[in-house]
Amino acid sequence: MIDLDDKNLIVKYDKSNQLGIMEDWAKFVHEAREKSLKFKIPQSFQWKDRLFKFKEPTNIIICGMGGSAIAGDYVARLFEKELRIPLIVSRDYYLPSFADENSLVICISYSGNTEETLSRYLDALQKGSMIITISSSGALEEFSKTTGVPHLKIKEGIPPRSSLPLIYITLITLLEKLNIVPSIAEDIIETEKLLRKLAPEYSPSISTEDNVPKKIAYGLFNTLPIFLGNTIYSPVAYRAKCEFNENSKIVALNEEIPEHNHNGIVVFDNPDRALNDVAFVFFREKEESKPLKIRIEETKKLASDRTEKVLEIYSQGKSILAKQLSSTYLIDFVSIYLAILYEVDPTVTPSIDKLKLVLKKNLNMLEDVKKQILK
Repeated sequence: MIDLDDKNLIVKYDKSNQLGIMEDWAKFVHEAREKSLKFKIPQSFQWKDRLFKFKEPTNIIICGMGGSAIAGDYVARLFEKELRIPLIVSRDYYLPSFADENSLVICISYSGNTEETLSRYLDALQKGSMIITISSSGALEEFSKTTGVPHLKIKEGIPPRSSLPLIYITLITLLEKLNIVPSIAEDIIETEKLLRKLAPEYSPSISTEDNVPKKIAYGLFNTLPIFLGNTIYSPVAYRAKCEFNENSKIVALNEEIPEHNHNGIVVFDNPDRALNDVAFVFFREKEESKPLKIRIEETKKLASDRTEKVLEIYSQGKSILAKQLSSTYLIDFVSIYLAILYEVDPTVTPSIDKLKLVLKKNLNMLEDVKKQILK
């Protein structure tokens, strides 16, 4: 098996230095906060002969795909108890039918060229919605400048999935500015400090003996991981599934407790189906409510009767934000170390690239959106 303490092998497989980028997450949090605090949201903008006025929305629609959409899921859980209006995350080509001039539509695409997001951006213009866009560059930035839509540019040159802290903190700050959510300035400071502390502990320069994500990666090698989250950790479990797909190039699943206890838990009732190669990974915290704790403990017990591969990941920090991102930070490192154990480059995604070429050849949504915006 690959030795994760061999620096030459790390460099050989992590060609784009994703591990080095991970060590910059605290900087990303700081940069995103500073930049978005300076961002000014106009009272209105005009496209063609239509005036779009920013006012108090009746609903929020966060549009994105993949690593650009997941921040919306995190925000929805982060402010679940504070939000006075519905917030949904849209992963499709078109907005839901209720979207109108009272909807706040936030279009996020790290590259700026995600066709589904560009399609919904055009849909939002046509419906007269309030729109804000976030990208590092690309058509989304170009179209926003053309139409006058307020656009917040974030750091370029990293894999889209590594941009989570940039997008997440930017999104939080925008919602604060619009008085949709309360300020969590202290929580952001706490999270930045915590990530700064954890970075050297998870670094490839630290030996496996003292490196938590390396140890977990070895434990999950040659398994099918199922990530189980609850409440604020539900998007963390989904993020873990996606990171293991993209970085580690393996099948991974995610479940949400208590929903899992109404269907997924029944897999333990079939003694003829082997589960010894399945790993159950529970995202937890010390302050769990009594009902959740009972459910998780019983689910863990049932899983332990069928496989030795049961793992608990406890969050760090006091605030919800710190808890979410500390757990995410750990599992993201794990996914990259696991990629190296499988001897694959964590950054490249050939299957996605091939599909994009097919879509461009047969659909070319980018050009279609461009024509409709500029005509």
